[in-house]
Amino acid sequence: MMLIPYKLETTFTRIPYANAALIAITSIIFFLPEQIFPMADKQSLVLHDWEVSSLLGNMFLHGGFWHLLGNMLFLWIFGNAICATVGDFAYIFLYLCLGVIAGVVHLVVDGHPAIGASGAINGVVGMALVLFPRNKIHSWYFLAIPFIWLFKAGRFATKAYWMVLYWLVFDIIGSMGSPDGIAHWMHLGGFAGGMIIALCALKFNLIETYHLTFFDMLAGRTEEDELARTMALEGQFAIGTPAGFIAPQLEETSDPFSTSPASPAPPPPPIPIVPDIQLKRCVGSGTLITLYIVNTGASMNSLSLKVPQGVTAQISQSKCLRRGESGWIRFSTTDTSIDSIEFIIAYRDSANTPHKIRFRCIPQSSSLEVVSTA
Repeated sequence: MMLIPYKLETTFTRIPYANAALIAITSIIFFLPEQIFPMADKQSLVLHDWEVSSLLGNMFLHGGFWHLLGNMLFLWIFGNAICATVGDFAYIFLYLCLGVIAGVVHLVVDGHPAIGASGAINGVVGMALVLFPRNKIHSWYFLAIPFIWLFKAGRFATKAYWMVLYWLVFDIIGSMGSPDGIAHWMHLGGFAGGMIIALCALKFNLIETYHLTFFDMLAGRTEEDELARTMALEGQFAIGTPAGFIAPQLEETSDPFSTSPASPAPPPPPIPIVPDIQLKRCVGSGTLITLYIVNTGASMNSLSLKVPQGVTAQISQSKCLRRGESGWIRFSTTDTSIDSIEFIIAYRDSANTPHKIRFRCIPQSSSLEVVSTA
């Protein structure tokens, strides 16, 4: 059976330019003709000794088209998530460091000449396992059993930690002496380096993510529990209650035979009863802008966008934007510059009541204001 991932569900707060640049540079180097990039120069970059050029250069060499395609697919899926989380400059530094760590482990344990970005990419996958263990990975699968003429293909989604552990098992088995020509120790070294770096970054609050992390999973917190708790609180404190309506207070009757008056219940903690969309960053200008937003208020379900004619819009979160979660909204036109735009976010609250919020955004001043609500 073959598994090919194609999407990791994460919320992007930045555009991962650096990861796209790494993919482009690595691909261009592979397709450079012999006249521009001679074989002798390629041989000097093969990982075979402790030279810095060898430890860094091997990440940009690949043995064939399918080797390149597989690595770049994984780098696109997982690298975009990590790059958007840590930022472009930090990502480039981390990627090169993870490649060096993978190369050092390979030289110490294996020692055979090796090429490929898979060591650094496995480091990125290791970071993703720590930062997004419960996020879903969408994959294609192909199952073929020729003896019984069984051929089946389809798609499925599962938690990231299951898929990553599935791949990790194959590298562990391969590192025991499987003659498949794959540098398994490079994979394992990069993966371990990525996990350690991500764990340390979380421990010392060097990375901010809006998803449940490895530490959250160890503490027993789940997205389902968080969503249920948020919904229960919002329902308890009158989400969607008409303005001016005051809910009747119930007297405490835990002891019906008591002659002393019941003590009043403590006031509920203040929580937002309406969404509060804040603009974190506005990227782009002209015909393409992206708004990175965070919801600091009540949860929003079944989101949809309404925009002026001639404008195309996308939103990262269509099912739910819970309290504390971030996302992005992207507007684009064919030839008209977006100097100012009004748009509507339609949503449903926890009581399934429909609402609309009209916003006005001015990209040049990175401002986002509420025009009206309904």
